[in-house]
Amino acid sequence: MAEEQDPRAQPQPDMEETAVPPSASNTIVVEGTRIRGQLFVEEKPIAEFSEQDIAAFGASSIADVIAAIEPATGSGARSGRGGGQPVFLINGIRVSSFREFRSYPPEAVQKVEVFPEETAQRFGYSADQRVVNIILKPNFQSVSAEVEYEGPDRGGFTRNEQELTYLRIGEKGRLNFNLDFEDSSLLTEAERGLTVEGGFPGEEQFRSLRADTMSGEGTINYARAFAESGLSLSLNGTYNHSESLSLSGLSNDGTIPLERRGDVDTISVGGTLSRPIGDWNAVFTNDTVRSLSTTEIDRFDGTGFDIAESRTWTIANDLTLTGYPIALPAGDISVTFKTGVDWRQIASEDTRSATDIELTRRRFDANTTLSVPIAERGGAWGAIGGVSLSFSSGIEDLSDFGTLANWSAGINWQPTDTLGFSATRIWREVAPSLTSLGSPRIDEFNVPVFDYATGDTVLATLVTGGNPDLRAETQADWKFSANWELPFWENARLQADYGINRSRDVTASPGFSAAFEEAFPDRVTRGTAGELLAIDRRPLTLYETRSRVLSFGLNTRGEIGKAPERPDRGAQGNGGPPQGRPGGPGGGPGMGFDPARMEAMRETFCKAPEGETPDLSAIPEMFRSRLLDANGNPDPEKIAAARARFCGAEADQRSQQFTAMREAICAEPPKLDGLPEEVLARLKDENGEIDPEKVKAMRERMCSAQAAQGEGQPQQGGPRRGAGGGGFGRFGGDPSDTRPRYFLSLNHNIVLENEVLLAEDGPLFDQLAGDVLGGSAISQHSSRLEGGLFWQGYGLRLTGRYIGEAELLGGDLPGSSDLFFSDLATFDIRLFADLGEVFKKEDGWMKGLRVSVLADNVFDARRTVTDENGDTPRAYDPLRIDPVGRYLGVDIRKAF
Repeated sequence: MAEEQDPRAQPQPDMEETAVPPSASNTIVVEGTRIRGQLFVEEKPIAEFSEQDIAAFGASSIADVIAAIEPATGSGARSGRGGGQPVFLINGIRVSSFREFRSYPPEAVQKVEVFPEETAQRFGYSADQRVVNIILKPNFQSVSAEVEYEGPDRGGFTRNEQELTYLRIGEKGRLNFNLDFEDSSLLTEAERGLTVEGGFPGEEQFRSLRADTMSGEGTINYARAFAESGLSLSLNGTYNHSESLSLSGLSNDGTIPLERRGDVDTISVGGTLSRPIGDWNAVFTNDTVRSLSTTEIDRFDGTGFDIAESRTWTIANDLTLTGYPIALPAGDISVTFKTGVDWRQIASEDTRSATDIELTRRRFDANTTLSVPIAERGGAWGAIGGVSLSFSSGIEDLSDFGTLANWSAGINWQPTDTLGFSATRIWREVAPSLTSLGSPRIDEFNVPVFDYATGDTVLATLVTGGNPDLRAETQADWKFSANWELPFWENARLQADYGINRSRDVTASPGFSAAFEEAFPDRVTRGTAGELLAIDRRPLTLYETRSRVLSFGLNTRGEIGKAPERPDRGAQGNGGPPQGRPGGPGGGPGMGFDPARMEAMRETFCKAPEGETPDLSAIPEMFRSRLLDANGNPDPEKIAAARARFCGAEADQRSQQFTAMREAICAEPPKLDGLPEEVLARLKDENGEIDPEKVKAMRERMCSAQAAQGEGQPQQGGPRRGAGGGGFGRFGGDPSDTRPRYFLSLNHNIVLENEVLLAEDGPLFDQLAGDVLGGSAISQHSSRLEGGLFWQGYGLRLTGRYIGEAELLGGDLPGSSDLFFSDLATFDIRLFADLGEVFKKEDGWMKGLRVSVLADNVFDARRTVTDENGDTPRAYDPLRIDPVGRYLGVDIRKAF
């Protein structure tokens, strides 16, 4: 699909192909270098995943793909700023929401790129979230059906899910339908052998560890491109209904089970409109969400139930303009203007309260971002490397909080093409969400809680909801990053981030601890004998928080083993002059390609009426063979795909871009700054510097064809694969290369500081040392691992998580006790087989059929919590903390 993009988020060919330095056999190898929709920005990508890499994930949707690359997309050094989710782009363009593409099958994805937080500013976002650019295939169609059945190995509950997806991507647009149904049964304490002191006999049968849940969702997504105007439009709509049932024990007389029943209906619609306006590109997005939530809570005395109802509206509109109005010696200044108008409302009703709550917020925001190139490697001031500065400032005007401001400034330095550094200062004011301000009060009865004051586990009431007295937060952060493409490991990048985060008037939803009760004694209710009765966990405002985080990430992908040798194309007569015949003006076999022949091929496809088979007799054999089916007859689908690549505005654009690249390399002197990064990489020696001999070799091969065209002397022999505008891509890679493929993504976070200051003069709580205001200890170390292996239809995916040991102080009262949390490492394994590929079936029921088995928490690991005596409090029983443990499942997916 053709979509207009940021002018520097280059709309590239579907597979733009370029000549690269000669191989040992002195033949030209022509390979894809840049795909339409890739981002062309100063910041180096943190990770990149090709179509073949994505096959190793064993994913069923783009949502699964995003989960698989989570170690690369998470911003550990930012301490959860920006909500923890990355910014998503489709083909280099903003989208209205994740709903727009999350159900797309992974087979529709051509490439995924992950960029650092600084890149987000170019698209109107703050530098809090990393950027994930998903590049879709230009022509794709599938219908897929999937069923899953899962449950813990020790039983207790099961989960099942059914999903049906349709997606069509064509030259002019996309259409997607998705239906999903999910159901999970109840898990009670009795099914894990748990009991609670002070409860009624058999009460554990009426206390749930996991709720009984059901949800159904339907989604439709539509996108359309208008090549004549450069306009692109996308629309999406989703309806979701979910229900839940949980048990809270027995009433105060021990006769009636207490239930909590939830019912949520959500309608979401959104759209994106993009088009060029002169030298600028404009993108408008809308995201509208309407939600109705109803919760019925049985009364503790068994006399009926109370109802808490919440209705929310969200209408978010954003307009982004991006352009490059000023040219400097080192490049063009990038300017992004963003403005938005949002309207949000929450209305809450509670039968236990005489007053209903209705809060409405109108938000207007405006933001400007500048990216200024100072020096360019190989160009102006190139001796110091590539240097760019970024500046951003904006305001928000909120109807309930007044005017809030934000600004940021950063520098990006790339001393070499494989090494980059950045530093960013971020300051902004943030208002609490309407949910934090106005959610209805919900009381959850009979919750097992460890009382730090007595060292006992008791049944208490937890109160949640909103707090209308929250204040606006002020954030003042530093972020320093380094990105290194490892010279000794192909396709491997190492990312290091160091974040210093300071916040004032912070909105927090605390748990329960000795530090929490000391800081907020009015939030804890005790009886006359000091027994714990209730805890109010509604949001509150903390005076100041301080944190420092160091984060490391490693992302790599590739093949295992030696690549198969490529045949000498000149000897085969495919792409080079036949043996015994001279080459073009450059002399020698295997040099250049024939632009006139390529243009003739384009005419063959484009002049034939759509739906009719063009005359393939004039097509070189190497191309013609790719257009035939197993019986040697023209394949309509392959011909349609070829027509899409050869014809139309996109094909003309591809031809122009390839011509521009040839002009850059053939100029006197060569303009290397006009070449794609992948081509530049092939021109460098092992030290990362431009190799004059490689430049000379490329010029001889690319410029000889240009000279031949100028003299009106087309070269002899067939054109190279994909040369010129609109050539064929690799169509899934080299079929002779059957090496196993792997991917690895590893992230490790080290928390160096985590403190809370309750007032200007104290007290200060060091949460790393155990003075935690929440309900769980804070570990200094945590890690996330995703890895995979794929070979000839068989795949393995490994997920690992690690959290370090920690301590939670219990206070100084008699009978109190500190708690000690052990470290925990868990591993999930997913094994899958694409039966069509395994058994070499290109048709029949096996084609597109994949069977997967999963085992989460393979070693059934659980975190242990002990007090000062080495005993485990009942509230922290390992089966209560993690009632699931080892989790097994089977997944069957069929793509048609």
